[in-house]
Amino acid sequence: MALRVLPLGLALLGAACDPTERVKNALRADQGDRVWQRDSTLLANHPAVLFRVTREGAGARVVPLAAMGPQGLRLLSLSDRAWRAFDLDYLFGGNSLTPYRAGRSLTPVTSTRGMWEGAPLDTIPGCAILLPGAVASIPDGVEFFTSGPRPPLQPVSPLSAGELEAALNMIPTLIAPAAGIGMSILPRYRRNVHVAETGTGSRPTIVVVYDDPEVVADSVLPMGERPRHLVVVMDKGVYGYRPTLTYASLGNRRSPPRFRYLDHIDVDGDGKSELFFGLGIKGAPLYTIVLRFDADAWREVLRYKKQRCHG
Repeated sequence: MALRVLPLGLALLGAACDPTERVKNALRADQGDRVWQRDSTLLANHPAVLFRVTREGAGARVVPLAAMGPQGLRLLSLSDRAWRAFDLDYLFGGNSLTPYRAGRSLTPVTSTRGMWEGAPLDTIPGCAILLPGAVASIPDGVEFFTSGPRPPLQPVSPLSAGELEAALNMIPTLIAPAAGIGMSILPRYRRNVHVAETGTGSRPTIVVVYDDPEVVADSVLPMGERPRHLVVVMDKGVYGYRPTLTYASLGNRRSPPRFRYLDHIDVDGDGKSELFFGLGIKGAPLYTIVLRFDADAWREVLRYKKQRCHG
């Protein structure tokens, strides 16, 4: 079991050669440090935390994204000192992390080592505040971990192959043309279909992502151009499946970014998942868009744009 470091004020053993003891020693309580008092109060409650998997740079890392609770996600913005305490409490070797795939928890894994467990895993020159990134065994297809299991999702009835095909047939005939993509040209797009048992209704949510492999020059303006990227989310209504989110983009630097579907996870414990998207480009491994089902449609509730270096 990992040693809980907060609240601090523990008697130190003075083992200067032990990396764990050196970290604890660096985190001695300072009654005059108001930022530390604020951060340590938050960490003392050991909130449930959502972690994002990054696979760029030096290797795969498990990086903290936000605290989870009844009010949803709360982004973590801590001082360097507090991140080191967080690293010790959540990410040092031996701590348990729960991987998620397709909205469901997998068998928990044990962290191999934390960010500052001994020599730092990596550094960013000139960075004042660096988010910790732990090393752990990451199962295939996993984009998120949590610091513990989440409540079960509300059950849904499975979707038959015929129902799925009928719902998908709406896209080329009705939804794509309304977004500016003609029915005859849609077959050239790469299509990824995800059936997500989100618990927002009695049937699964369908997430479909279309990408035209054509590269559009950044000098091209989006106005009047055919979108090269289309995201359609569909949910069961009274008369069958209907679109509950449509997102289209030209996909170059003059237009909104292409999205990449990541997963769905219940972050507020209401039995209903939120949808998570990242960017379909390299160079923004932590960029995360979170959608919640509200009033019969999916609406954006959070957009995380930060990178591991915060200063």
